[in-house]
Amino acid sequence: MKEIFYEESSIIQNEKAANTKYYIFKTLSILSYVFMTIWLLMVFIAFDLSGNIVLNIIFIVVPFILLLVSGILFGRFKNKFYIDYDYTFVTGSIRVARVIKNIKRKFIIKFEASSIEKIGKYGSNTYNKYEIMPGVTKMIFTSNYTATEGKDFYYIVANVDGDKKLMIFECTELFIVNILKFSNKTVLEEEFSAK
Repeated sequence: MKEIFYEESSIIQNEKAANTKYYIFKTLSILSYVFMTIWLLMVFIAFDLSGNIVLNIIFIVVPFILLLVSGILFGRFKNKFYIDYDYTFVTGSIRVARVIKNIKRKFIIKFEASSIEKIGKYGSNTYNKYEIMPGVTKMIFTSNYTATEGKDFYYIVANVDGDKKLMIFECTELFIVNILKFSNKTVLEEEFSAK
């Protein structure tokens, strides 16, 4: 069979709001590190470290740890607001990557079309059954609440590394059609209706 390469992206719709949140949390992260550095300088300049050890820990170490942890958390949190997803299909293999602020690309999951159990429209009766099924891990590969023009929300249930995954994609029907070419035709849910 001829090799097929097909790629789509789920781009965040409200880019301005995502950008604002990203920079707010980035600023909070930087401020936490700045205050932590100032706190350390104040400790070495102004505090008497020869006093009670318990009081030193409470008044010196605890604020330092809180500022360090908040800097790390704000830094990680900023990456949750400006996320796009890339879906790549290469002759029976599906790969998903997270793209943070159009800069940093992180691989999330790879699975084969042959491992797919069910494909259909998000919100269908079959989807709802899988969503409440015990032992199924739900993974959402879009940052949008409404599908962009020309796309819709689809789900794929696949057995990946011994776990059953319920994955939600924001893609075109063509992406699903390409996957179906390499999977068992019975994986398509009965309620699915082509546009």
